Amino acid sequence: MFRRKAEFSQYKFLIDGLTDQVLKKRVETSLRFYITRANKYRRRDSFLGMASIVMPAFATFAAAAASFYEEQYPSLDLAVPVITLIATVTAGVMAHFKFSEKKHNYRNLAESMKSEVALYECRAQKYSAEKAGNDEQARDIFLQAIEKIIEDGYRKSKELEAADNQLNEIHG
Repeated sequence: MFRRKAEFSQYKFLIDGLTDQVLKKRVETSLRFYITRANKYRRRDSFLGMASIVMPAFATFAAAAASFYEEQYPSLDLAVPVITLIATVTAGVMAHFKFSEKKHNYRNLAESMKSEVALYECRAQKYSAEKAGNDEQARDIFLQAIEKIIEDGYRKSKELEAADNQLNEIHG
């Protein structure tokens, strides 16, 4: 009935206010990428996090059921080790792929970019006439700020990937 508006489209009005087409495309592409990635890792983290909570509880239930119905369902004894195995693998996948850290990284990048665009569009703080002078100087400050956000995001993503690679080397 009520459909939630996609996050990117909620902030598109800010991007539409940018007059420089190259800058507009750079911001739009980056913001869409960060939002998409943040949501992708949020879904994965939520699903696996919920599974890591539910599976041990289900294993406890299965253990109780196995002892209660051991004569009727002798194969129910296998449920506990299988469920425990799945829970362990789930926890390992979450730790290895760092979905939560990646989600936070991309969410922070998206929020930083939205904030920077809003400040620029409103000519607030460092983009004000008093601080930036003219529109060309404000544009240059904005461009530098956007590129810094992108560069910081790239660096942080590489750090997370490097941590993955170090784990692989240790365990490999």
